[in-house]
Amino acid sequence: MKQRIKRLDKNKQSRSLTKIIIIKVLPVIAFLVAGFLLVPYGSMYFQNNKVTAIHTKSEGVLFYNANCPHCQKVYPKIFWHNILNFKNESKQIQTINVQNTNNKHYLADFAIQSTPTFMKTTNTNQRLVSTSSQQIKQFIQTGGH
Repeated sequence: MKQRIKRLDKNKQSRSLTKIIIIKVLPVIAFLVAGFLLVPYGSMYFQNNKVTAIHTKSEGVLFYNANCPHCQKVYPKIFWHNILNFKNESKQIQTINVQNTNNKHYLADFAIQSTPTFMKTTNTNQRLVSTSSQQIKQFIQTGGH
């Protein structure tokens, strides 16, 4: 009888630990994962809406349209690239939402014909229109230097 009571007590402890994990830990993990996935998309629509100048110290510029499916594929990669390099401005890629009326002049200023378009700040004639991570990485690392 005593052994049965001890087993019940052990089961009760493991059930309470499981309950704590389900009630307290899993929602936090779900919130963090959702935030990690959704933050770039929020940034895509609500930041970069009034860019006053091209940052010449940046590695390059991404001209994008927030409603463009190709841009939606590329933007999160650039967003996290900028987060990881936030202390090093020369590694940053400036992002400009050309869908916004405040930024539409960049289409004519730099003769942007499609999005997403990457442009080097050191040589505005060096450009890349691509969604390929490998091509973008190569362009950022070698194009223009």
